[in-house]
Amino acid sequence: KKRRSAAPRANRSTGPPCSAVARFGATMATRICEPGGAGMMFPMGGDFEANLHWFPRGIMYAAGMVYFFLGISIVADIFMSSIEQVTSRRRRRLIDGGRGGFRTEKLWNETVATLTLMALGSSAPEIFLAIIDTVKKRFHFGTLGPSTIVGSAAFNLLVIVAVCILVIPSDEVRVISNLPAFYITAAFSMAAYLWMAFIILGVSKDIVEIWEAALTFLLLPVLVYVSWKVDTGALDGVLTRLGIIDADKEEASSASEAGFFCFEKQDLRIAGSPEKQDVEIDVVLRREGGAPPALVGAARCRFRTEAMRAVPGYDYQETEGIIEFAPGEAWQRIQLHLPPKAWRGSDVDFLLILEDAEGGPGFDPDDDGGDESAILTVVLGAHGPRPGLVQKNVDALFGLDALALGGSQWVEQLRNCRYVNGSAEEQQDASPKDWLMHIIAFPWKALFALLPPTCLGGGWLCFVASLLGIALLTAGVSDLAELFGCVLDVPDIITAITFVALGTSMPDLFASISAAKDDPTADASIVNVTGSNSVNVFLGLGVPWTMAAVFWQVQGRTPEWEQMYPEVAARISGAAFVVEGGDLGFSVIAFCFVCMLALLLLHLRRRWLRAELGGPTVAKHASAGALLVFWLGWVAVVGCQVLRFGRPGADASEAAAAFSAAMALSLLVAAGAAFLIRQNRFTDESADVATTKVCAAGGGVIATVGGGDAAAAAAAGGSAIGAADTRAWKDAKSVKGNSYSARSPGQDFDFVGVGGQQVGLGGTTQRTCSALYCGFIYKIFLGNP
Repeated sequence: KKRRSAAPRANRSTGPPCSAVARFGATMATRICEPGGAGMMFPMGGDFEANLHWFPRGIMYAAGMVYFFLGISIVADIFMSSIEQVTSRRRRRLIDGGRGGFRTEKLWNETVATLTLMALGSSAPEIFLAIIDTVKKRFHFGTLGPSTIVGSAAFNLLVIVAVCILVIPSDEVRVISNLPAFYITAAFSMAAYLWMAFIILGVSKDIVEIWEAALTFLLLPVLVYVSWKVDTGALDGVLTRLGIIDADKEEASSASEAGFFCFEKQDLRIAGSPEKQDVEIDVVLRREGGAPPALVGAARCRFRTEAMRAVPGYDYQETEGIIEFAPGEAWQRIQLHLPPKAWRGSDVDFLLILEDAEGGPGFDPDDDGGDESAILTVVLGAHGPRPGLVQKNVDALFGLDALALGGSQWVEQLRNCRYVNGSAEEQQDASPKDWLMHIIAFPWKALFALLPPTCLGGGWLCFVASLLGIALLTAGVSDLAELFGCVLDVPDIITAITFVALGTSMPDLFASISAAKDDPTADASIVNVTGSNSVNVFLGLGVPWTMAAVFWQVQGRTPEWEQMYPEVAARISGAAFVVEGGDLGFSVIAFCFVCMLALLLLHLRRRWLRAELGGPTVAKHASAGALLVFWLGWVAVVGCQVLRFGRPGADASEAAAAFSAAMALSLLVAAGAAFLIRQNRFTDESADVATTKVCAAGGGVIATVGGGDAAAAAAAGGSAIGAADTRAWKDAKSVKGNSYSARSPGQDFDFVGVGGQQVGLGGTTQRTCSALYCGFIYKIFLGNP
């Protein structure tokens, strides 16, 4: 009886009877949930599984999707680690043909890396799902992949940003520091989905031509190129005319009254030795012209080593720490330890880096490392007996020490995968919840412990292996999602924009929450979302749709193609990649509408709260609530379109009335949120430690900035620090000897020293600043001390 009752449920169509997907299932293959149906990995139980009741099968497939999403999140973390290893590599570049010395710089430009490798890391499941869906359908259109891309974009922009707004305490804020990158990625994100709607519903309706698919893919290098030009400052003039950056931005002076942290020289060569060596490196604090540094309090910076060709543990011991200069001190020493080494076939090098300066001094922009760090290149000379030819060639190609290090790390990660939280020490403090998660995830941990460690091959071996792991698990998700929708009679587009989109976006959600709490800016929480949404379309649709369009152009018309697409066959000669995307096109247009509302809210938060995340309680909850309502409304509207209004015979007037009401409700929610944001913006009376009240402490003197008009400052001890009017951003100057002025042209604080005192500059658009006063750093982030 159970077998007879299950069969009719499994035979139901997942979409409109006239859809191409239904005809595809009827003419070319049995549906995946029916007896005889098959996917790339599932179902594994054959006809026995196909004849089970639909309810336990639905639960089983839903649990399987969740478990595969867990595996994807684990291997995605490994994938991101490999990307960090790849993009962290540095090179030395000659300046002015060697006359200007060397500059050590990263091989990958940060903007290029973020929009290519990093975006691929966060979007890999969605991209692979779209590619696999196309290949699995034999280059016919499948809705699961593209719908997941749109659903993931909606979840990222609306839900993730809303949660990030909420997790920031009400007396704190987070601001986008790289505002040009945000505007560019947001513009490209909107353009990507509008372009997606155009090629689905535009002039070549129901057909994606080769030029359309190829142009979709080529928009990715356009985005990367434009972002790179902005990053290098080549488009500052255009951005200034658009009002994105300020034309009056002040430049920081290269001189510092408190001096610079630096090394005595930028290169140090150490002769090789079979004995252990301890080397002392001098770090000096100097000013231009040789004058002693003007320190009143302690100054400090961090130091660390970083590998180049040298291998840590074999050529040198990794070290890191903090060096501190007391008033009157001009140098300190860092000790490096070089382990004994019988021979070294060629010269190798590593870096000693100073960074994160505090207390006044900075870094000399004319030295290696620029104004953000100071870099010393340590070269270890070759020594010992001459190696044999084979040994020499292997060492030159792969590095014997690097292979040994990789082997030891490989064994270690295989050993540590059995422990809760990754080590025996951490396991001792593990909670029952940690044990439960470890037991559930252990099969995935053991499997992915087989991946090569990131130290081998510069990270590329792990990059390729983990990427293949993501592709394999995504193939499983594709089958499970299709099975889930099939047995529950849910169209693929509904499954995609809800279950699959949430599952693929969960790692991004947790990563964004962590970044919002820990980072001083909102870039990792918001800019990465807009960039990832763009890359999803350019790669996730550009690649599979180009493959399918080329395939059908080369393959030509076949009898089964004519049977599946009779209307298109009568309209064109030859064959083409057919995308019957009425529901998909509707979901894209609806997303573009709520996307514009979401970006408008973020703009209003920047204008009235001077921050994208956090802020006053009412304004914060109004912003997040509106974004969540937009997402729920979008899912509901798309569901109504797919399940009711998009079916044959639906009442067009009823659909128009329903969608008009949904748009009006969205606009009303946006207007209400904007009103609450404006009414609850920071004021002098309610800002506390946010934007209009700034407290700076140093040397036992408390300087309070703010008050009724936020234009005056008072301090004891004969010193005062100037305050800008936090509403009009007027210049203000202090009294009693040491004079400072503060002003904010556009979006940022630019602090300019007056009266012989150097004051640190804030970022271009980030409301952070470091004001040097008597050797102390006053760090102000939108008013936070």
